[in-house]
Amino acid sequence: MGLLDRIAQVFSRTPTPPTSSDEMRAAPLPRATASSDYDELVGLFRAESDRASVVNACREMYRMDTRAKRMIHTLARDMSKGGFIISVKNNPRAEQEANALIDRLKLSSRLDDWSRLTIRDGDTFLELGVDAALNIAKVTRKPTLHMHRYSNAADDFDDPTRAFWYSKEVYAGVRPGEDSLWFAEWQVIHARWEHDEGSKYGTPLFAAGSSSWKMVREGEIDIAVRRKTRSGMKYSHVLEGASEPELERYKELNKEALDNPLAAVTDFFSNRAGALTAIQGDAHLSEIGDVAHHIATWLIAGIVPKELIGYGENLNRDVLEQKKDEYDQELEATTQWLEDAMVKPLLDRQWLLKSILPESLDYEIKWRSKQALTARVIRDAAD
Repeated sequence: MGLLDRIAQVFSRTPTPPTSSDEMRAAPLPRATASSDYDELVGLFRAESDRASVVNACREMYRMDTRAKRMIHTLARDMSKGGFIISVKNNPRAEQEANALIDRLKLSSRLDDWSRLTIRDGDTFLELGVDAALNIAKVTRKPTLHMHRYSNAADDFDDPTRAFWYSKEVYAGVRPGEDSLWFAEWQVIHARWEHDEGSKYGTPLFAAGSSSWKMVREGEIDIAVRRKTRSGMKYSHVLEGASEPELERYKELNKEALDNPLAAVTDFFSNRAGALTAIQGDAHLSEIGDVAHHIATWLIAGIVPKELIGYGENLNRDVLEQKKDEYDQELEATTQWLEDAMVKPLLDRQWLLKSILPESLDYEIKWRSKQALTARVIRDAAD
C-alpha cells in the first residue's frame, strides 16, 4: 500500500486520492456549448482577472512604499506574537505530537512569514508534506496566483480529492487543463484574509486603499517636481534701452555668476540705467493638505495606527494610548484568525494522521508574548 493510500484511509471520509503524477493531472473538460456555460466562463475569467490585478497592485504597493511594508510587517509580527505552545488536558500523547510538530516545522518563526504574505496577497496555500511515519515533515507555501480553489457556488468541494489545482501560468484559464496539477483537500491549508462567505478567495489588506495609494503617489511626485522646478529664487535683469547685442554682451560678461546656482552671493555689474529684481519662488509649496488627506484615507485600511509607524504630528499621550488600546483589541481578533486559519487546521491534520480524533481533545493554544519582561512591565501589570 502506497503512502497516499495510507493517508486516504486516515481521511476516510474522502475517496482514495490519486497515487501517481499522471493521475493527479486534470482530465480535459468538455467545451461550453450553451450560452449559460459561456456566461459562466466569462464570469469566472473576470473574477480571476480581477483577483490577479488586485493582488499585483497590492504587491507593488508593498514593494515600493515603506509605509505599507512596515505596516504589514508590524501587523504580522504582532499577531503571531512569540509563537505558541499546546496544552492538552485529556490526552498527553496528543500534546506531545502537537509540540513535536511545532518544533519540527519551526512554527514560531514561520507563522510570521506566512501571516505577512497572506495579509499582502489575501490568500496563502500551504502544501503539507507527510513522511513514512505519518508526520507532517514539511510545509511549503505555493505561489498565490498559480493556485486555484476548485469549489462550487457554495464554496464546497464536490470532490475532496481534487480540491485545488496548480497552473504554470497565471492566466492559464479559469478551468483546469490537461497539464494542471491537482491537490486533495487534506494536502493544502487555504488561509484567506478578509474572506467573504461564498467567495473562493480572500482579500489583501490594502485592496480597499489601492485607489487612495495611487493618489498619494501622484501627489507626492507632483510635490517633488514642483519643489524642484518652482522653489528656487529667480532674478529679473532690466537694462533700459539696451539692444539685443548689448544684452548678449551683458550676459557674457556675467556668465560665471549667472551659471553658478550654488553661489551664496552674486554681484552683477552694468554701465547703464537698469534694475535687478529678485523674484521669490512659489509661496504655496507647503500646502499639502490634499496629499495628507489621501495618506490618512489610505492608511485606515492598514489596521495598525499610522502614529505607530512614524506619523505622530499633533498627537498627545492620551490619544496615543487610546489608539494603542484599540489596536490591541484588533490584535486579539487577528491572532484568533491566525489560530483558526492556519494553526488549528495544521494540528487537526497531524492528529488525524496519528489516529487521534481532534473533536475528542480538550486543548488550549497558548500564545507567547514578544514583549521583553522588564521591571516596568511587571509594575504596570501589578498596578
